[in-house]
Amino acid sequence: MRHLSRRTILRGAAGGAAVSIALPTLEAMLNGNGTALASGRALPRRLGIFFWGNGVRHKMWNPKERGTGWALSEELAPLEPVKSYINLVSGTEIKTGNEQGHHAGSVGILSGCPMISQPHPSSAYASTFSGPSIDQVAAEVIGTRTRFRSLEVGVSRQVTENEGTTLLYLSHRGPDNPNPPEYDPAVVFERLFGAGLARERELGRSVLDTVAGDARALQQRIGSHDRHRIDQHLENIREIERRVAHEWKRPARCEIGAYPGSFAATDGKEPLEQMNAAMSRLVTLALTCDQTRVFTYQFSGSVANTVYWQVGEDKPHHQFTHDEPGDQPIVHAGTIFVMKQLCRLLQDLQGTPDGAGNLLDSCAILASSDTADGKEHTLQDYPIVVAGRAGGALKYPGVHYRSDTKENSSKVLLSILRSVGLRLDEFGKKGGNVKDSLRAIEA
Repeated sequence: MRHLSRRTILRGAAGGAAVSIALPTLEAMLNGNGTALASGRALPRRLGIFFWGNGVRHKMWNPKERGTGWALSEELAPLEPVKSYINLVSGTEIKTGNEQGHHAGSVGILSGCPMISQPHPSSAYASTFSGPSIDQVAAEVIGTRTRFRSLEVGVSRQVTENEGTTLLYLSHRGPDNPNPPEYDPAVVFERLFGAGLARERELGRSVLDTVAGDARALQQRIGSHDRHRIDQHLENIREIERRVAHEWKRPARCEIGAYPGSFAATDGKEPLEQMNAAMSRLVTLALTCDQTRVFTYQFSGSVANTVYWQVGEDKPHHQFTHDEPGDQPIVHAGTIFVMKQLCRLLQDLQGTPDGAGNLLDSCAILASSDTADGKEHTLQDYPIVVAGRAGGALKYPGVHYRSDTKENSSKVLLSILRSVGLRLDEFGKKGGNVKDSLRAIEA
């Protein structure tokens, strides 16, 4: 079999600018059994973060069973299609301090470091990270060989804008040094495929038209399975392109290349499911093409003003966590809704071939929130989902591990970082510092 480099791309030009489309991992790029690249280098491992605001309802979140025989709880039930890829951690605690609930939780679960309180003359509170978030720690090691060191996307635009960088962004390189997420699928699409795509859309053409010649030439050099894989890959791009084009409306006198907000809210209602579907496919595409190996996915921000109108909310979810009485059925339904969106991302990854397996096999994805319980602003019994196999470094099928001793949540972060190849003896700062990982979720 004739081998191809993992860096093989399809090239073309659009609007006078270069366009390049990276390819998925083909058989021609692999060794004989599909477990490594033809060069002998291991298949890449990926790290991701999926984040939502305002915690969970513990009574409906924590499963009763532990170990391998656990059953999904009510709030985790949407993850049934990918349960084997889920390691659930409960009972741990963020130990970096709780000066201000949502702020401290966000910084603690994403970086293992304390927050830095800042002056807040025009807000109730303000803070930033004192250290890098785990995506940026990983990017320093596994993000150096890809086009994008890391990719940051967001779904709900209803974020908290006046309380420092902590509540506004997930990804941080350090204090007041965030990597803002992109909320427009059209812009993410253009970042992945190069400049000039606005002109192609204006002319009613597909970006794939620009690389058709290169694609035909490549297909003459590879086997039938790889030809089918490329056809499938290009069809996935077409689907994303159609989805983006359907939502992208160019107003009169708009300059070519200027993008209005995609997936605009109607009557104040954000189309969260549609946005999530588009971003999920784009992140999957970026990973399968090895454009990046590190991503953050801010479904909803810390505190924020996201309204889950799909489950009956008529005011921000954060407000519901404080105002809804009793067992808070609408807050509960909001968490279920978020888990459905997480499942969409995980299923897209699981459904995408990668070597002898799929993309989710290569990922370690932390899914968590800015607080354990939104009403109480607690940081104990933190809700933590670890999804993926990380190339065999994480337990599969997954387990439910519950800490009876309030172990440090940073142990989970150290496990995730080690699972994607970082050789760390310890992780975190001050109360968040740990020297031991959470071996219960490691293979």
